Amino acid sequence: MKTLRALGLSLLLATTALAVTAHEVDPKIAEAAFAASDRPAAQVERDAVRKAEVAFILHHVKSGDRVLDMGAGQGYMSYLLSSAVGPTGTVYVQNPQGWVDYYKMAGALDEMKAKRPNVQVVVAPFTAIPAPLKSYDVIVSSMIYHDTYNEKGQDALAMNKALFGQLKSGGLYIIVDHHAPAGSGTTATNTTHRIDKKIVIDDLNKAGFLLVDDEDILSHPEDKRDLNVFDPAVRGKTDRFVLVFKKP
Repeated sequence: MKTLRALGLSLLLATTALAVTAHEVDPKIAEAAFAASDRPAAQVERDAVRKAEVAFILHHVKSGDRVLDMGAGQGYMSYLLSSAVGPTGTVYVQNPQGWVDYYKMAGALDEMKAKRPNVQVVVAPFTAIPAPLKSYDVIVSSMIYHDTYNEKGQDALAMNKALFGQLKSGGLYIIVDHHAPAGSGTTATNTTHRIDKKIVIDDLNKAGFLLVDDEDILSHPEDKRDLNVFDPAVRGKTDRFVLVFKKP
């Protein structure tokens, strides 16, 4: 598979053909998603450090898709996915109740629902996300997989098996997260908010998913993987992995 090296949005979308993508992506779709006038200003400010990640994810989403945005927070990725799937698609914006309460997300989520009719808000634990009426086409976990290990009652195998059952055959599960030192397992998930990539791959393989792409488009070799991801020295510049899994 070709590895996406350039971090520029236009180059990512215009020059790369991904082997796991079965459709052509119009670069204007991503451009329109970023340019949407109803996006909160605080989210627009984050585009500078997340465009490469978003461009990659939107490359795997098409109009009409049903997409689960796991641990979506106040919806940074959800707004962009909403634009990409269009009025015939649906974005399921999931957060645990504890996150909604602690981070006071309810107002932002209500605002997004009012602005975007193709958004459905799902408040549920990671291990008990309700099944959609129709299977998901794509599941997105953007820099929160490590957090699932910090939730009370976490069972990675149960969570991923449930998601496996909710994803259509041939559907994709895209995971972006912060590298922890190799061999560190899950020891950093609640300290520096990182996770060993091998743990993620093993988790998904045990649940039946196949790894079809392992990208280094968010590589930052200068990151020593030892600082908290919110430390100003590395925030927005952490060494991150991008994994794409497929349900056979």
